[in-house]
Amino acid sequence: MLNIAFGQSKYFVDNLSENTKRGLRQKLRRGEWPGWAPVGYLNDKLEHIVVSDAERSPLIRKLFERYATGKHSLKDIQNIANSIGLFSRSGKVLSVSLIQNILSNPFYYGVFKYNGELYEAKHEPIITKKLFDSVQKVMANKSRPKSQHKIVEYPYRGIFLCAECGCAITSETQKGHHYYRCTKKRGACSQKYVREEALTEQINDVIQKVSLPPSWADNMLAKIEEDREQEAQDGTLFAQNLKSEISEIIEKLEKLLDAHLDGVISKEEYASKKQKLLNRKIEISEKLSDFEKKGNYWLEPMRLFILDSKQAKIIASKENLSEKSDFLKKIGSNPLLRDRAVSVLWQNPWKILADFPMPVAIGDDNFASCSEWLPSLDAFRTPVWKQIIQEFEWLKLPIATPIPATSA
Repeated sequence: MLNIAFGQSKYFVDNLSENTKRGLRQKLRRGEWPGWAPVGYLNDKLEHIVVSDAERSPLIRKLFERYATGKHSLKDIQNIANSIGLFSRSGKVLSVSLIQNILSNPFYYGVFKYNGELYEAKHEPIITKKLFDSVQKVMANKSRPKSQHKIVEYPYRGIFLCAECGCAITSETQKGHHYYRCTKKRGACSQKYVREEALTEQINDVIQKVSLPPSWADNMLAKIEEDREQEAQDGTLFAQNLKSEISEIIEKLEKLLDAHLDGVISKEEYASKKQKLLNRKIEISEKLSDFEKKGNYWLEPMRLFILDSKQAKIIASKENLSEKSDFLKKIGSNPLLRDRAVSVLWQNPWKILADFPMPVAIGDDNFASCSEWLPSLDAFRTPVWKQIIQEFEWLKLPIATPIPATSA
């Protein structure tokens, strides 16, 4: 009789354990976090789900935004949390280690890890994945060991390659001046030093090649605003493509789970592939959400392009070398140095501006009427940049004699 009683007890315990595990698996599949909610969220004891903390969630978002700038340490973020009134549930100051845990927790952009596997969460995200990724990059950079020596800033280091041998261009300081030269790691190279001042002058010339006159840019921006409502219908297909891609990812996730259950792939391989698919799904969902809020997917890139080209001349005239360096990376790829001269491979759509006479050469009023301008844009007739061509056509001025194209 005692053996029977023990057997029944063991059966009850085993059955209870299995039911508990089954319930936990179902909860995870629904995207419900099975534990205590992190700072910024609350546990709903009635629904047994995690909900956003209306008081703390905006403060958590502010911490992510501040740290993403790269200007603050974890200790600084702790002080910011104290100053804005973000404390633990017990009213205590958030420790630096907890701050680091918060900034590293993917829970805040809508996913969570449980037993090494990533799950798409049902709770409302506090931040976007894009912001989370920016924070991780800043944190990774700050974790690198720093040299005890004073760091000299070289704004153009890491940008150029030697056009003769393909080696990187490095920098050094001699007699108070910054010089850039080929590393010559692949053998002999005849390229010589170039001073930072001379390099800056050439970079200014490159930037000014993609500069638009303010009056011309303002006319284009005004026309874009007029077309926002008219172009709303064209965005339907774009949104549908995003939704289709999300559906494909969901289908892939289901097939991936089936493959794991059938023993075709290991648990580690399943978790790794699932994490990539879920992150991709979240990125597309955020893009779809942004589009549904802003609409007219081509108008915003077009507007930013025009604003950037309007700012080009201002950046070239400033003394901020870091701004020049960043703008150069934006407008061109594979910058090269040969015989102390700069050359870049223009990126679209900047190539449109760089390949044609600049306004300073032919005059602001006549720039849009250059006879060589519009026909040469055929190479860029993509669904998005076709709109750019139309923007240029709006401003085309009738003239009696075409203005010849001059070298950019």
